Amino acid sequence: MRLTFFCPSSSKPVGGIKVIYRLAELCNQLLGDQGEASVLHPNQPWVQYDWFDARPNHRRLFFRPQWVGKPSFSDIGNAFSAERDVVVLPEIWVRKYGVQLAQKKIPFAILVQGGYLMAKGLKSNLDTAFAAAKLIWSVSENASACVQQAFPFAGHKIRPLQLHVDANKFTPASEKENLISYMPRKLPAHIDLWKFFTAAHLPNSWKLQAIDGQDEAGVARLLGKSKIFLSMSYLEGLGLPPLEAALAGNLVLGYTGEGGKGYWKAPLFHEIAHGDLLALSQKTIELLRHTDDLNSMTYVSARQQLASLFSADAQQKSVEQFLGELMSQ
Repeated sequence: MRLTFFCPSSSKPVGGIKVIYRLAELCNQLLGDQGEASVLHPNQPWVQYDWFDARPNHRRLFFRPQWVGKPSFSDIGNAFSAERDVVVLPEIWVRKYGVQLAQKKIPFAILVQGGYLMAKGLKSNLDTAFAAAKLIWSVSENASACVQQAFPFAGHKIRPLQLHVDANKFTPASEKENLISYMPRKLPAHIDLWKFFTAAHLPNSWKLQAIDGQDEAGVARLLGKSKIFLSMSYLEGLGLPPLEAALAGNLVLGYTGEGGKGYWKAPLFHEIAHGDLLALSQKTIELLRHTDDLNSMTYVSARQQLASLFSADAQQKSVEQFLGELMSQ
């Protein structure tokens, strides 16, 4: 089996791309002599990111131009064989490639990292693709519920994907600093309002740290130093930054993005209703006095439980189950 993960491109590090790279690398290891797995950035053979540790194989293909609502190199032509290939499509590209794969009878699965990203394109085309998909890989209960709600006929195909967050990488620094960290690309208008409401109450000894343009190691270092992480997650399938922040010894405060509800539990996580910026500001100031005991057994135990839930072993088990079923169909 030749397993190909279609992957978008980005000028900055993106968690969804990190997930795809890691999955392709792991699938290639698990397939062994039974096949190979690789990442494909369509029509961009030069793209190969080193923002994170995963180093998957890469396929390099150009597709013919096809009009799909805007000029787009998307006609897969005869690039794939129904006998040899299996494709894994990200949910954002079901519109673009799903119907083609179905028409050519190329086996494919759909990877749903964002349950709120599936709505692009004609519903009839999306229905065709989800009906033809062999399996649907979902990163959270919320993402699975989104698939079930939008495509009830495909609910029986949903399989869970357990993501992995490396607790050996995202770990508290030996000495924490009075830092509140956040991702500036997430709802910047909300961050600005939080600053406005918080400015009069934040002690001078505390600083705000934006995490932007960093590779995975740089993000881990900054999260390791900070004590509070502001989550501006918006309609996420399963937001990775809040998880990484919690394992790195932060109290995580803010929005679950819906997909985070499965792990958003005290004492590490504090949920604020989306848009309740007054509560976000007030809770931030309240939590400042709880950051001196982040090494207490209460927090250490909670981080250990979280690390176990998102461990490499847990991810490998879910990937093995998925591959086994995919190859048996």
